[in-house]
Amino acid sequence: MEKRLVFLIEDKTNMLRSDIVREANTRAESVEYLKSCMEGDIPKLQEAIKAESMEREEVNAALLKKVNEEMQKLGEIVGAEKKSREETEESMLEMLKDMVARIKGEIESEKKDREATEETLLNLLEETCTKLTSASHQI
Repeated sequence: MEKRLVFLIEDKTNMLRSDIVREANTRAESVEYLKSCMEGDIPKLQEAIKAESMEREEVNAALLKKVNEEMQKLGEIVGAEKKSREETEESMLEMLKDMVARIKGEIESEKKDREATEETLLNLLEETCTKLTSASHQI
């Protein structure tokens, strides 16, 4: 019975040892696999990150250049519009000045005509009054 128990214990011990060895081998293989993946994949990932970073910087630089060019074009357009508006305003101001001067001239001419007509009418009225007065004295 004792031999049998010793045999069973040794058998169970041997099975446990073989399970432990198998598990240790499996874990060692897993560690090696992870180690090889990390050694191979991490540099690739670092290179990919570096490449994407450089690409992003290039795209950002291109976008910045394009934005600057567009801003410059808009600045030129705004400048041209401003110059055009100022020229238009100046020409309209000159036209208004010419119109004011012409209207003033016409008003002055009308005033002189009216004064001359008024003077003529006054002279005629005075002559008429003088004639009436002399006619009434003769009667």
